[in-house]
Amino acid sequence: MHTVFSAALALVLLIGGSVAPTSAQSALTKRDGQGPVAVVVTLMEATGSGIRAKVVLDTHSVALDGIAFEQAVRLRRPDGTEIAPVAVEGASGAGHHREAVVKFPAIDGATAVHIVVKDVGGIAERAFRWALPLQ
Repeated sequence: MHTVFSAALALVLLIGGSVAPTSAQSALTKRDGQGPVAVVVTLMEATGSGIRAKVVLDTHSVALDGIAFEQAVRLRRPDGTEIAPVAVEGASGAGHHREAVVKFPAIDGATAVHIVVKDVGGIAERAFRWALPLQ
């Protein structure tokens, strides 16, 4: 009886233990779980005034304190050149969980947003892409 109860409780926690994001939010959120560090990027804004994305780094085995968002995160232009963030806001966390909002200038005529995260958790590059205009 105890085993059945434990299994049922575990199933409830896995399925209903968290609130699912809205479909619009989930469409704007991309996850890469390669290696020991999960990287989640949520595109917050892609307008004529600029591009903003929240970047979350999460792990249980690697210290993330040495990662500088201004060095690790880039916006890739259609021609392949990369742009560093013009600002990093709200950087927080330490140890195994870090996050920040990175801001980039707008790219005139772009049909997609390409954000890359480099050299995190032993993975040379993780690429995230969203088609424009955002739905």
